[in-house]
Amino acid sequence: MPFRSRPLDQAFALRTISATLRRAAPVCLLAAALPLLAAPPRPRPPRWAAAVRRLLHTPTQRRARWGVYVYSLSRHRPLFSYNGHALLTPASNTKLFTLAAAMQLIGPDYRFHTPVQATALPDAHGVVSGDLVLVGKGDPNLSGRPLPYQYPDSDKPAVLAQDPTKAINDLADQIKARGVTAVTGNIIGDDAYFSRTRYAPGWAQDDLLWGYGAAISALCVNDNRIFLHVLPGGEVGAPAEITLRPWTGIYTVTNRIRTGPAGSPRQINIIRPPDSNHLILWGSIGMGDRGDWESLAVQRPARFAARLLKQALEARGIAVYGRAVARHAPWRMGAETPKTDYPPAPYTLATYTSLPLLDDLQLTAKVSQNQHAEMLLRLLGKLKLGEGSLAAGLQVRNAFLYQQVGLWPHATEFYDGSGLARDTLVQPAAVVRLLTYMSQQPLAAEFRNLLPFAAVDGDLHDRFHGTPAAGHIWAKTGFVEHVYALSGYATTLRGTRRAFSIIVNDDDMPGAEIKQVMDEIANAIVTGRLQHVPLGG
Repeated sequence: MPFRSRPLDQAFALRTISATLRRAAPVCLLAAALPLLAAPPRPRPPRWAAAVRRLLHTPTQRRARWGVYVYSLSRHRPLFSYNGHALLTPASNTKLFTLAAAMQLIGPDYRFHTPVQATALPDAHGVVSGDLVLVGKGDPNLSGRPLPYQYPDSDKPAVLAQDPTKAINDLADQIKARGVTAVTGNIIGDDAYFSRTRYAPGWAQDDLLWGYGAAISALCVNDNRIFLHVLPGGEVGAPAEITLRPWTGIYTVTNRIRTGPAGSPRQINIIRPPDSNHLILWGSIGMGDRGDWESLAVQRPARFAARLLKQALEARGIAVYGRAVARHAPWRMGAETPKTDYPPAPYTLATYTSLPLLDDLQLTAKVSQNQHAEMLLRLLGKLKLGEGSLAAGLQVRNAFLYQQVGLWPHATEFYDGSGLARDTLVQPAAVVRLLTYMSQQPLAAEFRNLLPFAAVDGDLHDRFHGTPAAGHIWAKTGFVEHVYALSGYATTLRGTRRAFSIIVNDDDMPGAEIKQVMDEIANAIVTGRLQHVPLGG
């Protein structure tokens, strides 16, 4: 609690006691002084606190590990703690720490510039002698997703909103406008700005197939993922129709999905052997089914980007005599990546410039974009320490958290920037400390508005409808298997402001029931009372 000065009448009483002590018996005077010298009584806990505590002590909830911490931003004091200093897996609540560090240390106005460079200008016939190099600088939005963020368009996969190769096509158009007719060398995708470490410790192997677990690279086109579209074939028993977009030939596909009768259930299975580009699909899809979209990760992002640029150039009539290849930061002993990049080619033929970083921070928070958070962490390392690695990013973010935010020792144990790492541990009280710190900064409103808004957008668009919390909570969600989290800001019905963190580990309840309990607690924070007895009570 912050220091509070004594009232004037109490100060006067103390001066009177001090004078009396010089004239009267010490023992009697000390006894008279004790009530005045005693510490002020601790504030009474809010009425809803006891109900929430009883709820979390029910047999169903006690099977899981709950951590809840609530702090009054208006009165500057903690209101409720239930295992608030226990170390718990936070899932995507980890992103709160990454987003805060990026906003404070990089700034909301930072822009990425992704160039295409050449060793020579086009000659009189438009021929570029040598290679073209697409140089990744950490821009996570070389895609077709609309920005600034808008719900629901920005929540859809990029393929459903716009052309996923929009940024690449823009670069190809610029090169065409420079009069280029041919390239004698290769198209190189250069991602040496960041290290070659594609994944963080603690990521599960099962995650690496899917778009949410895509490889991390300084060159990121369409979130380093492709979209698989499965439609029924022309008749029962026929193979399903398979489409990959954007198509670069990066995957080979074995299709064992068969078309079933109309109304039969959709059952689609996908595997990719480790470190391969071979997809094996099996199962069934019924006649008349509207189809299934799946987002699949790209393992070699720089080569993927180079192939897309080569295709875009050729589609514009530009002959490319070389291949699409990748260039990475070299490995070296003792570090993930050297502090210097490959020397740039002297001529820039095209540049793609991003919107301000604030737009990506908001997108990352609203839709919980893992890859963008990981790229932000490496960008912190690159800009502050000259090394675009996971280790450097963690070092910069930890220094921010402990030196500026004021976290205490052992409050966190981080392994990545997104929360996909199962080994990460965080105290709910540490999450609230971060939220409190950010509420006191000049960019407090911008940071709050990064977060999903209850019953309105992002990962909370389908939660809190018809409850008092709708329109009163801005919070980041979190989920990995057996982990749920919800942390952010609440404005009560009386207009006071609160920061809170709710984290659940080791649960065995269905996800909908866990969310219902969490949402009841969040509503109690807003209204001042527990509205219902949740499931499992």
